[in-house]
Amino acid sequence: MIRRRTLTPPSLQVPPELFANRRRNARRELSERVRLETVDGAVPGWTLNASVGGLRVVIENSLDPGTELTVWIDGAAPRSGRIVWVQDEPDGSIVGVCFLDGTSRPSGPSA
Repeated sequence: MIRRRTLTPPSLQVPPELFANRRRNARRELSERVRLETVDGAVPGWTLNASVGGLRVVIENSLDPGTELTVWIDGAAPRSGRIVWVQDEPDGSIVGVCFLDGTSRPSGPSA
């Protein structure tokens, strides 16, 4: 069973059929090493996709929604972020990270 935890209260969650309308920024597939640094230490992982506003990252352990962190992607400057949702998997977690720095530069290394 997959369990997903989120900061969004159930009354405000968007039904799956409306996900396409919810996204404000185009996502692109991105497979880069990433390090999520929290006050408790660093968590390594891999990006699954990225947008101007955040990342979807797979990690071996779990972080709680609301955790603030610094995101380090290979070849890019660090960015501040927050875990907004966590999907627990049998061998780790997939987490949604939103950027907090308010810049509009693309995430990940430049092409």
